[in-house]
Amino acid sequence: MVNLRIGRTVHRSYVGRRSGCSQPVIIALFLFSAFIFIFFQISNMIPRKPVPPSFAWSSSATRNLTIYVRPHQTTAHLQPKNICNQPPFVLFMVPSAINNTKERESIRRTWGQWAKGYVSKMPSKEDQTLHQNNLKPEKKINVLELQDPPPRRSKLVFLLGTAQGKNPISDIVQEESRIYGDILVEDFVDSYTNLTLKSVFLLKWVHENCPTAKFVMKVDDDIFVNVINLQQTLMNKTITKTPLLTGTLICGARPIHDQWSKWYTPQYMFREGKYPNYLSGTGYVFSGDLVEPLLNAALSTPYFHLEDVFITGICAKKIGLRPTDNFGFNYQPRAVSPCVYKEVIMGHGVKPSEMVKLWNMLNQPNTVAKCHPIKKSKLRSNFPTKCSWR
Repeated sequence: MVNLRIGRTVHRSYVGRRSGCSQPVIIALFLFSAFIFIFFQISNMIPRKPVPPSFAWSSSATRNLTIYVRPHQTTAHLQPKNICNQPPFVLFMVPSAINNTKERESIRRTWGQWAKGYVSKMPSKEDQTLHQNNLKPEKKINVLELQDPPPRRSKLVFLLGTAQGKNPISDIVQEESRIYGDILVEDFVDSYTNLTLKSVFLLKWVHENCPTAKFVMKVDDDIFVNVINLQQTLMNKTITKTPLLTGTLICGARPIHDQWSKWYTPQYMFREGKYPNYLSGTGYVFSGDLVEPLLNAALSTPYFHLEDVFITGICAKKIGLRPTDNFGFNYQPRAVSPCVYKEVIMGHGVKPSEMVKLWNMLNQPNTVAKCHPIKKSKLRSNFPTKCSWR
């Protein structure tokens, strides 16, 4: 009897210890599971930095420009005809995005009148065609006729690439070409990272179709150009000496290695610490005798995606040419004022409606006569610094 009681006592005590030890273990497991669950919930709520966009020109892509530009072949899908039968003093080449119809139209109606002698009011038949193709501006704005023509002849050409897909050249672009005869469409996909291709095609077309142009101005489609001031500057032989490459000079610029930047430059495309001195791509002028040397330099240099650095910096340096600064150029927006634009050559970031406003004011002598001289520091705040030559 005694032995049996002891056995039962031992058995109950053992079971009690087992059941008592299991409670802390279960609680610990529960707390640990709850912690893991909350941790993952919180981590999913924390915003993650998205993956940087892939760079269009990978390290494996060929950068031999002759493959893309095909210098010995005709590559233009659409192009102006007989535009340089009479050699222009200035040939304006305007790289334009495919869908920037309003920008091109505003240039034609405003400073394009200086550049090509456009009239602001189109024939009714063409007006109807434009309306059918959604080319007509949304709001009818009266544009003044050309008052004072520039002293020398100029020509104007818009340069576009093609779109991806089944319709590389839209019906609107083809209609623009038919009506105005100022559209050049080259055989490359129009994109930001292909802007260098655009500029090399520009050099190729000018070399083949307008080699007698005295000067060429590459200018973006959001630029207002005072063509008269430009021509007067280029006619001043004490200031202008050929060969000439001038605009807004940028010195001491360093490559940007941030993949999120619009101006990102991978190290495999440019390994030096600084860019050579170059001109802002918003607008610059070069003499006609530089078209062929710059084209040859571009075709023998590995592709670099920042157009202004490549053409006016890398290629210019390769042929021993130093770009120069001209106060009349500016890559920053200027005040939309006739008193400002009567003093300068160009301003950047001008909207289509502002183009018309500027044009109308500049072509009203009474308005311009009220302007007082403006200090240079107020006309342009940025000046080239660190301009040592290497």
